[in-house]
Amino acid sequence: MSNKQSNYPTAQMNRSIEQADGFISNTVSCISELTNLGKPKNEEELKERIRQYFKFCAEKSFRPGIESLALALGVDRVTYWRWCNQDIHVSSEWSDICKVARQSIIAFTEAAANSGHLSPPIAIFALKNIANYKDAISFEDTTPTLQERRYGRNYNDLPMFNSSEVIESDTKDL
Repeated sequence: MSNKQSNYPTAQMNRSIEQADGFISNTVSCISELTNLGKPKNEEELKERIRQYFKFCAEKSFRPGIESLALALGVDRVTYWRWCNQDIHVSSEWSDICKVARQSIIAFTEAAANSGHLSPPIAIFALKNIANYKDAISFEDTTPTLQERRYGRNYNDLPMFNSSEVIESDTKDL
């Protein structure tokens, strides 16, 4: 028994070539439409462009992503990230608008992964790259503290010798 609607890679191998061709032509068509929008000139135009982008994704059943959003904004992905981080001279409002759009894409990716519409490896890769998700790694320090260290004797309890006593004690037995 197989799940023909599954998005997992092993189930996708059984899809017909017609489905793949439809995906390819639809995706190329959507990407071509996104390239014609140009770069926004102010914050209002940026907001409107992002709104248009998400509306476009919903109408065309096109999965939103950082790369396609950057394409719709007329810039490359690196420039988009620099806008989010204000590495380029942009206003804080401009940066905040970009961050909200990025967060929307992250929320969509997470929802798609949780509902089974996005394969786990793709979701993990995307969320690590665009949302800085990390695998949980725990390091525990097992080095004993000074209070936990127990030595037989304290430094002050050790006998102290001056050089003449050491020489006398060494030569007595000779």
